[in-house]
Amino acid sequence: MGAKGMDELDDILVTSKVLEALFCVKDRTIRYLADNGIVKRGSHGKYLLMESAKSYILALKVKNTGKIRTDDEEEDLNLNAEKAMHERVKRQIDEIKLQLIRGKVHKAEDVEAVMTDMFERFRMKMSALPAKLAKGLEGKGRAEIRKILQKEIKQALNELADYKPADFYSDEHIEISGEALNVLGDYEDGENGG
Repeated sequence: MGAKGMDELDDILVTSKVLEALFCVKDRTIRYLADNGIVKRGSHGKYLLMESAKSYILALKVKNTGKIRTDDEEEDLNLNAEKAMHERVKRQIDEIKLQLIRGKVHKAEDVEAVMTDMFERFRMKMSALPAKLAKGLEGKGRAEIRKILQKEIKQALNELADYKPADFYSDEHIEISGEALNVLGDYEDGENGG
């Protein structure tokens, strides 16, 4: 098609129904795309066909690849880049697993279980305070009652603060001696080119 034919396509106005059929979307999607400048409005509630189609295709490319490719770029995936990305992800997964084994990172479900247990025990301890202290506080002055309550609350808070990191270790955790960690660190440095 010559330049004159292309110019004619640029001027074609179509209804929302045409774009819905062309893009396989609903009317509200066309309105959303128009509001966001992807579909180009013409006049009298109609849309510029060619400009809207180009813009919609470009938006899909950006959404699917995260970048805009020009016509002269190679469309095929670069196999070496894909392999490198895959290896980088595998290495990151291995590093996370190693940190999990060392107890430096924790699984979300382990943290949730430990924290839920800690807070449940704290809640029960705090809920039991009135029954535990009521009889002993009878007839005491305000200052003495305050002192007794502060002591009991401080004990409960100290128990909450006195957690053991080992409680958070997953099933994959392995105790590794300092010497073994040094050897492992040397191995990792060699692997990473350091």
